[in-house]
Amino acid sequence: MSRLSHAARIAVSLGLPAGLLDRAPALLGTRYLAKAAMRARLGRGRPFVMVNVGACDGVLFDDVTPWLHRIPNARAVLVEPIPYNQQRLRKNYPDTERFVIEPVAITRESGTIAIRTFEAEALEAGTLPIEFIGCSSVTDTNLMSGKDAWGKEDANFSTFAHHLKDISVPSEPLQTVLDRNRLDHIDAFLVDCEGADWVVFDQFDIARYRPGMIKVEIGALPAAEIGQVVVKLKTAGYSVGFYGEDVWAFA
Repeated sequence: MSRLSHAARIAVSLGLPAGLLDRAPALLGTRYLAKAAMRARLGRGRPFVMVNVGACDGVLFDDVTPWLHRIPNARAVLVEPIPYNQQRLRKNYPDTERFVIEPVAITRESGTIAIRTFEAEALEAGTLPIEFIGCSSVTDTNLMSGKDAWGKEDANFSTFAHHLKDISVPSEPLQTVLDRNRLDHIDAFLVDCEGADWVVFDQFDIARYRPGMIKVEIGALPAAEIGQVVVKLKTAGYSVGFYGEDVWAFA
């Protein structure tokens, strides 16, 4: 996003009446983050804390994580199991004291898990579309099973299928990761796990952390799990909106 369009989005989000913002969850998210930035610049309140599970490189197709650079003294736990993405993530967020990278996948039990991903060499060389950088998956999504988009019925499947590979990565429950980082509050909680989103979000203790903003990708989830995401948010008293493939929720 260019600086001009970013500034325009902030201006719009701060200027629109609440009734319209309620119909535009992404703009409501921008307003939430912009207000956090203003509070931080004025030295008000505790440091802003973000947890992003499935952080990728923290920049591509991500309109939330880059706010870590705009909110003074913001801190984050960035969970990313793919080594190639970890390298890009650290390059984009070099402050090791404020930005912790957790190189694990989130599962219900500790151990290791296989993830299907694209070869780093092909991504780096530009052989594959840039969006494939964020398409690793531990679940039976289109990427894993060869169905639907990017699958065997896709005319382009044969051009990229040979770049797919399975890697083994360490895995841990969500609370283990949060406890290790000694988090006593979370302001923004993000989940983008290409089909494992409910496995992650189901473990999140909303009552304990009560983040002001939650964003969960639902594009790769079956209908039943999308319903479970929404029910959990609604039951916790959050205002819920849909934009693209994401659920945005605000306390």
